[in-house]
Amino acid sequence: MEYQDFLEYIKNHIVQVLGQYRHAFGKEDITFDPNEYEVILQKISKNNGIMLDAITLYKEGQKISPNMYVNAYYEQYQMGRPIDGIMQQMIMDYEEKMAEADTLQVDNVYHFEEVRTKIVVRLINRERNQMELMHCPYIPFLDFAITFRYLASKDALGVASSMISNQEFEAWGITMEELYEIAICNTMQHFPWRMDSLAKVIAECLSKDVMKLLSEDVYQAMLEVMNQQCGVNMYVLTNDVGINGATCILYDKVLENFAKVQERNILILPASVHEVILVPEEEDTDAAFFSQLVRDANQSSVGLIDLLSDQVYYYDREKKEILSYPVGS
Repeated sequence: MEYQDFLEYIKNHIVQVLGQYRHAFGKEDITFDPNEYEVILQKISKNNGIMLDAITLYKEGQKISPNMYVNAYYEQYQMGRPIDGIMQQMIMDYEEKMAEADTLQVDNVYHFEEVRTKIVVRLINRERNQMELMHCPYIPFLDFAITFRYLASKDALGVASSMISNQEFEAWGITMEELYEIAICNTMQHFPWRMDSLAKVIAECLSKDVMKLLSEDVYQAMLEVMNQQCGVNMYVLTNDVGINGATCILYDKVLENFAKVQERNILILPASVHEVILVPEEEDTDAAFFSQLVRDANQSSVGLIDLLSDQVYYYDREKKEILSYPVGS
């Protein structure tokens, strides 16, 4: 089934599957009338200008109408998963979000005091998001844009947020400097930073069942071998949930203290919007190597929607600021 046919099939059958799901799981107490639902198919702009197809089940009176992004489900279909099973999974995901909505506090984003503690920052690529940036407040930073988002929820199901628009920012009547100071403090509180060696991060990606078989001594020995294989000391900086963790380079004192402990300037490799890799600079550091490493990773491993930058940066411990790394030097 081609993608457009897949879209139409989902659109025409998803409400029926919702009814079957609620009946099968004993939710007869929920009055279900398929005619009350409007199925909306729309394109949603995501990071780096990526457009995703979303199906929304709109019912008047609902607190929220979650978007179900079809692109990822189509990938499952291409790998052989039956379409009926895919729609059941879509409805299960939908019902989880609807259950979350029952406890979700809906704030009036135009009222600054209601959302003051829920405004956070996000670091994105400026050039790739030019259209989006026309409609929202942001601060240029190197080749990034520091944007602002309303944090609706953060829990075991994930993070839900929305971009602050120019209209909302203007309604607040505050300056960009005030907005940034408030938002960065909120971000550090809601999303604490964490840092681990690259070797440890790789080890943690192994199956937990495998890790249970290793003693602490063996585990530490494995980490040492991985560090040796890396050739240099590399550290992954992200936040507590690993989502949009590259923003942590903006956190107060994080890079400053790390550079002080290492007694070196720190190279910053933008692995994705979710994390950066930090490398203490050595006398023989090959900037061209790391620059090529970032470009190769972006082309082969990082999805376009998660791409942050092709550049390499460094934290200058004397100037106490982040700069573009001079590849030609």
